[in-house]
Amino acid sequence: MLLTIGIIMKNEEKYLPLCLDGLKPIMEALLCQLIIVDTGSTDKSVEIAKKYTDDVRYFEWCDDFSAARNVTLQGALGEWYMFIDADEIFTKTDELINFFRSGEYKNYNSATITIRNYKDYEKTEYADFMAPRLTKILPDTKFERRIHEGLTTYNYPLKNIDCLLDHFGYVMTDDTAVSKGERNIPLLMKELEEDPDNSMTYMQIAESYKGIDVDKSIEYCNKGIEINEKNPHYSVHAIFLDKAEAYARKNDYEMVLQTIKEHDEFKKRSDVDSKVGLDIEFFYIKAMTLVLLKRHEEAIPAFREYADFFKEYSQGKYHTADIMLGAVKYDTADAFATAMLRAASCCIETRKFNSCLDFLTSVPVKEKLSDSEYMHTYIKCLIIVCQSLKNYSAIKRIYMNLDDNNKYVFCGYIGSYMSEKGAQFAKEIAKLHINSDIDRALAIYISSEEKDLSETELVSSLKELKAIMQKNPDVQALAKFAAENIKKKLDEKLSPAPTSELEALAKVVKNNIRGFIESGKIAEARMYLNQLKELCPNDNEITVLENMIENALQ
Repeated sequence: MLLTIGIIMKNEEKYLPLCLDGLKPIMEALLCQLIIVDTGSTDKSVEIAKKYTDDVRYFEWCDDFSAARNVTLQGALGEWYMFIDADEIFTKTDELINFFRSGEYKNYNSATITIRNYKDYEKTEYADFMAPRLTKILPDTKFERRIHEGLTTYNYPLKNIDCLLDHFGYVMTDDTAVSKGERNIPLLMKELEEDPDNSMTYMQIAESYKGIDVDKSIEYCNKGIEINEKNPHYSVHAIFLDKAEAYARKNDYEMVLQTIKEHDEFKKRSDVDSKVGLDIEFFYIKAMTLVLLKRHEEAIPAFREYADFFKEYSQGKYHTADIMLGAVKYDTADAFATAMLRAASCCIETRKFNSCLDFLTSVPVKEKLSDSEYMHTYIKCLIIVCQSLKNYSAIKRIYMNLDDNNKYVFCGYIGSYMSEKGAQFAKEIAKLHINSDIDRALAIYISSEEKDLSETELVSSLKELKAIMQKNPDVQALAKFAAENIKKKLDEKLSPAPTSELEALAKVVKNNIRGFIESGKIAEARMYLNQLKELCPNDNEITVLENMIENALQ
């Protein structure tokens, strides 16, 4: 038997089928044993579990997670052991299967897998955790600690396996977070009585108090740090981090920075690593805290520290033991992009435009294109920098590195910004000669803005823009903006001069509606359109404006 998989459960019927279905690729590819231990379910969990394994065991709950998990080790036949929770779902297993199939497992004693802790059911917010879940089974392999249990034989050499478990256990309200903390604290206090010098226990108590009593959380952080003065343990880095985050909850930003400084001083000891994986969290928090304090000059080098460390961390460096204690939040492309945009804003505040451009060009634009609010701010910062440096080449460089779908979106943001800056901005973009279709669309737009074109010329321009859109999908969003602008001018020429105060007012309302449509403010456009219908119910432009709103939504 190659692998024994252990699960403990209680009333997990919501996620258990998904959890066990996620194990199927592993069970089918490898010689596996699945042991499930129930700790007192009153729902259909046991019935579900029996559909997937014949080895379902029962355990009378005694406030000890290790005791329950150790039952899954009794009778384990595998060379290796892996444990997961019943609300964790494998979505990526190929690397795990290959680890065993290839024989690579023979070179290691233990392994981690990535758990993605979601903060919402839509999977938009999450933090990844390199969880120590696999170990070679040895005679003394067992779980220890009543809660936040771990394996005694988890040891190096260690393999970080690129597989993924989705976990929704941290999707909770403030009330459920408090309830979970209140459940954990008594168990942890028992741990502390049995082992008063255990740094990990102080860390876990501090984390449990986070949502209940921030001052208590800080108190146990300080006690944990004091314990580490005698014999440093890698959990001390997480304790300092918990302390910094607790002060952030109190909005005491000066103490956040003081805590980070204390951590830096602690790492100067000869018996403590000078760089650890959780430094990525400290760098991020330090930089963002300096922004909150409006200390932009100091924030810029802090963001550079974060950016430099992020690159090394992303390459697998500094994946030290401390990052296996919980989810690392600021190692994602999204966190990096957010940090770089904040750094760019600090540079604009301090007029360090070259540094600003460095930060902006390091942003993983592809990952952020779907975030319209972020991209609008990004483009705005980029334009400010380009204007200040009198050099727009960065726009072309970023565009050329995108795939076709993203070029289309990027062009849309450029078009949106043209609505704010007009023909002068369009001229600067045209000078870049990104491609012939963009050049032509910009030329048509500039001509319509700077010249009083006839109705025939405007119609001809619209036809040409339509041909560009059909020919080159990448340019559609930009050409569409230019076309809408020309349609507006054409409508003005075709509309007769107002013959009454009511018609004059209607014309103002219609112009407002077009302006809202062009700037993407569809709700406001609809509100004004309803006013127009009340004002002039027979106005022949109402249908045209309704169609423009519908087109804007497509």
